[in-house]
Amino acid sequence: MGLTALAKQIQRIARSGLVGAAMALAAASSVASPVDLPGELPNMAGLGIGTTTEYAGGKDRMVGVVPGLRYVTPGGRLIEWYGPYAQFNFGGLTGFQWGPAASLRLGRSGVDDPVVSRIHDIDTTVEAGGWIGYEYLHEGSIPFRLRGGINVMTNAGIVYGGARVTANASAWVPVHRRVYAGLGLGATWVSDSFNRTYFGVTQADSAASGLPVYNPGGGLEQYTGWLALLYRIDKNWYAGAMVYAQRLAGDAADSPIVTQRGTRNQITYGIGLGYAWR
Repeated sequence: MGLTALAKQIQRIARSGLVGAAMALAAASSVASPVDLPGELPNMAGLGIGTTTEYAGGKDRMVGVVPGLRYVTPGGRLIEWYGPYAQFNFGGLTGFQWGPAASLRLGRSGVDDPVVSRIHDIDTTVEAGGWIGYEYLHEGSIPFRLRGGINVMTNAGIVYGGARVTANASAWVPVHRRVYAGLGLGATWVSDSFNRTYFGVTQADSAASGLPVYNPGGGLEQYTGWLALLYRIDKNWYAGAMVYAQRLAGDAADSPIVTQRGTRNQITYGIGLGYAWR
């Protein structure tokens, strides 16, 4: 496999990490069943397969496989790794949580769209930052979990400047002894440098592709939402399915890359399998 093909495959796997990550998250963050002790969610390793778009704002699709992990260290610290995103929790397993985070920010190169392929390539890069959140466990005949938080990530000017800030909230509730339902909502704010990199069209891009020059500013970049079902097969095995939706907003949604060649509505979906242990 040549370097270009290898790089594209890595991007596909990472991009579809949204699916595998979601499935691992579904398994790892599931609400405790009636027979579980409060707060004692299991460790879990998962694998997901699904389909998503080739790049943000695009409409051509691809399929990929990616792993995920939720692990509580002997010291009681939580490590979460969901596809391209990983975080470490210095706080409690419930209540206030905070810590460092890292993410693989996907680039754009070798895409199928014949026009977008003529626009500047974007390298895949690593983001770093931190997060803070709160997790609430409701104990009772129908237990449920609520989790919310904010993370701030930056690429320190390697590919884009400024920061990317995401706020999100999620809930998990049992609907049957073996079935759990989850939903989540979120929104992301980005710097003008981020939008220029991923949604801008330079003079050179316009001459090569025929798209109009576009110089976006920063602001609200997208809304997100997801729905998931998790089935507990037995003591250790879980299976799940998930749909994750992104709706581009603001200057990102107005980019000709989106309005003329793609779509502001991005849908990711897939299935996954997870193994849990204590």
